[in-house]
Amino acid sequence: MATYSVTDNGIAVAAGAKPYMQEVVLDFSTTNLGINEDIDALQVPANTLVLCVGIELVTASSNAGTIDVGDGTAADTWVTDLDADGAVGIQETGAASKFYLAADVIDVKAITAIMDGKVRVFAVMVPMNAAGTAASFA
Repeated sequence: MATYSVTDNGIAVAAGAKPYMQEVVLDFSTTNLGINEDIDALQVPANTLVLCVGIELVTASSNAGTIDVGDGTAADTWVTDLDADGAVGIQETGAASKFYLAADVIDVKAITAIMDGKVRVFAVMVPMNAAGTAASFA
């Protein structure tokens, strides 16, 4: 088996994309999120690596229920069963990263009761659009 080594990686390799955080605060106190209803919280552009997605309970719901955070694949891709009437400040974060070839959305879904509290949804993303300049090898 041959061994190859990169010969010009000091000058021709792009520095790469920078991660960024997207977040939104959703207040359901005037318009409740009904059982099995979901809301599009964050937009995920095509060709994006999502490193993590999380949710923070800012104001507890008056109803004992749970909340999931997911995407077009599954309602609980990122967070399963956050206690909607739990202690304020509770954060749940999905730890596994996911690559989105096509654009998608991060959804918040009320599972077992109407949500009338307030949550902050956040995601750390890295755009993966450009392949950069190829390094030569010999």
